[in-house]
Amino acid sequence: MNVPILVIFISIGIFSFLITQSFLSDTNLVSIFFRSLNDIHLLISKSTDLVEILQYINAENDINKGNNIIDINSREGTTENTTVGLWMPMNTSFALQHLKRAEQEKALEILLKKGYGEYYYVMNNFEDPKSLKITDDLLDTANKTNLKIIIILLPPSEGGPSTSYNWNGWIKYFNSLERKYPRSFEGFTIDDFNWISTRSDTKFKNNIDFMEYTELSKELKHKSKDVKFYPTVYFEGTKTGIVVKKYKNFIDGLVVVSGCYYNVSILERQLEIFSEIFDKPMRYVVYPTITYNYSKLDYSPPTDRLIMATLSIALNSSDGLIIWRDADNPVIQEHMENRYDEQYLFNISKSKDVQISDENIEINSKFSISNKVHNSCNSWSKKYNDAYDKWTELPEEEQENNEWKKQLLY
Repeated sequence: MNVPILVIFISIGIFSFLITQSFLSDTNLVSIFFRSLNDIHLLISKSTDLVEILQYINAENDINKGNNIIDINSREGTTENTTVGLWMPMNTSFALQHLKRAEQEKALEILLKKGYGEYYYVMNNFEDPKSLKITDDLLDTANKTNLKIIIILLPPSEGGPSTSYNWNGWIKYFNSLERKYPRSFEGFTIDDFNWISTRSDTKFKNNIDFMEYTELSKELKHKSKDVKFYPTVYFEGTKTGIVVKKYKNFIDGLVVVSGCYYNVSILERQLEIFSEIFDKPMRYVVYPTITYNYSKLDYSPPTDRLIMATLSIALNSSDGLIIWRDADNPVIQEHMENRYDEQYLFNISKSKDVQISDENIEINSKFSISNKVHNSCNSWSKKYNDAYDKWTELPEEEQENNEWKKQLLY
């Protein structure tokens, strides 16, 4: 019923009621009248609230029917559950492990306010007194907050002379950190876990071969269940099957990386496949700045639109984001400030659509500077996707030792 009409009917009723109260004094009549007016006010207020509620319900129905630009059922509406980590920031003001206590506390507070929940940094040797003190100081400071610390171990393709690969010692050390700093110490990752090595001073072409040679899996059996292991794995990595077969039971989640991060048209599919293969939580690494390999190919830094497209896809298809080094990038700063805003999420989703459309055009262009790399990425992705599709179409009893699975994982 229309609110004004409702008020008229109620007023007539109250007037009739007052006429019948002849046994009351004039004072009582006035009192009753004003109390009744107050009742009308309350009723109007509640009616208005009801109208607002109905409007809200109708708006929700319109959204569900597709009459609004935002789909509240998408994962974009639940970004408050998405963890955001920071990987080795370039800005020295946020290089927590190198700051003194007061500066450390201030930087920690800023990162938490910005929305970061994890911090990743490299540690080379658990027997080095300087490294031990740096780690203890950081974990002690963070232990009073909600920031989680993840230690990065370097593979032989990146490690130096002082890098320790004493896995037994590392696991014992991590277990001790978890007991001492249960709130701040989350666990560790091994970088480039299934990536190749281009170094001439190692006999291991693949990092995973080194992990096998040094019996990492044997030592992981002694890891405390509260020490999380998040290996850094590439979609385009080698011998991923070994990672699944030998390490899956020790893995608590994945740090997932794409070597083809300038091409996001295949990213969603890649994340879906890895989710199926590993069945573990995934954090996806977002590159707001250029990496060494792409700089050698004379690439420009990632465009704002590419970064926004990557953020949009990763928000919908992974369990967390890791910002690689450049937290000061304006696109990243805007994301951290607006990642719960529906209009912002819609905008980056549209950026994704335009980015993918342009990539598909660029791939077919003979004059594109970068089409060779794009074509290489898409050629790899097509073979990978074809193998996956053919494998999953097989009856379950035939999947385990099938040739398509071998091609997919190795």
